[in-house]
Amino acid sequence: MYNVQIENGSLRLSATDLVGYLNCRHLTQLEHAAARGELSRPKFFDPALEALWERGKQHELAYVDHLRTQGLTCVVIEGLDVSAEAIAQTIAAMRAGVDVIVQGALRGGSWAGRADILQRVKTPSDLGDWSYEAADTKLARETKGGTILQLCLYSELIGEVQGAMPVFAHVIPPWTDFEPERYRLTDFAAYHRQVKKGLLGAIGNEKPGQTYPEPKSNCDICNWSVRCDKQRRDDDHLCLVAGISSMQIAELLNHGVTTATALAELPLPLQWKPERGSKESLTRVREQARIQFESKASGELRYELLAPVAGFGLNCLPEPCEGDIFLDFEGDSFVGQHGLEYLLGFYFREKGEPQYRGFWALDRAGEKAAFETFIDFVLERKKVFPPLHVYHYGGYEPGALKRLMGRYGRSI
Repeated sequence: MYNVQIENGSLRLSATDLVGYLNCRHLTQLEHAAARGELSRPKFFDPALEALWERGKQHELAYVDHLRTQGLTCVVIEGLDVSAEAIAQTIAAMRAGVDVIVQGALRGGSWAGRADILQRVKTPSDLGDWSYEAADTKLARETKGGTILQLCLYSELIGEVQGAMPVFAHVIPPWTDFEPERYRLTDFAAYHRQVKKGLLGAIGNEKPGQTYPEPKSNCDICNWSVRCDKQRRDDDHLCLVAGISSMQIAELLNHGVTTATALAELPLPLQWKPERGSKESLTRVREQARIQFESKASGELRYELLAPVAGFGLNCLPEPCEGDIFLDFEGDSFVGQHGLEYLLGFYFREKGEPQYRGFWALDRAGEKAAFETFIDFVLERKKVFPPLHVYHYGGYEPGALKRLMGRYGRSI
């Protein structure tokens, strides 16, 4: 991963910066401030992300081995930085016509990066009767916009070396026998230019405009998340209200409600009609803010029970049955081609006594055995307790059961 840098007064940007700008404008400003020496980049360690990084590396190595088994010559550019030596080695390998260049280092203008794979194709260029196209090995089963942007940038840098823009770029997803997804670069060129222009405009000034750390999905994997969370808490940001949506935050800001405390003290009933959403939904988050404010002020955890309404909430649940089962799955989507449900657990009562059964699965055979055992248990129990229901925490469990049925149903 490479971040915004300033070398000899000039910006150095990478594909990571491009994707970072796409995910969060405030991230770009923080990285620029760090490059100017105004902030120190925080250290961030997440074991889950480290495990994903390692799996991604293994996926790349496996793909390179796959290319070698096809008789292709592979050159690995060692190191992590985009140094002058690494760039020279990459260009030398391209000019020599090596079949595959792993972790090729490229630089052009303000941009630099290391592409997972540069693969020789039979398209003439300034190099000779061959040229190169970029490929990225990704763990994601669905290619995201950020991946395409990275490939567009790498392809642009490749084009500067070989004097001809590559026509295609490729993504190597997992568990597809290394069958690449092919993308025509001209289809994404305008979008690539737009995002690059936006990034350069955001950090091109000596004192760029101020941004705010609005909550983003990228916060879960961002090095700066602790700093941003502290700022939101110091500012009593509306996002601290449990269950509030970005649409509701925008509506409240338009009416001068800028903090969680201000929302907690907002007079009821509301004096305006929301442009989006309903008064009822805003009233609910206002009451949630009030309870949180009172809990914070008193130092005690507070709650209020809503009045029961027929046909809503818990009133939608069926009558309890002695045979009811409570199910939970734990899965890892990166194991094998389809992931692995490595733990199936369920709770029930037997002669009035609570019982729990858990089945660990370390391979497909274990997964199948756990699935079959659970289905057999439910069918037998339903003979004794016909009204029973299987309860679960969310949408994951029904989806897992359907996937397992599709995978093993024919053999049952």
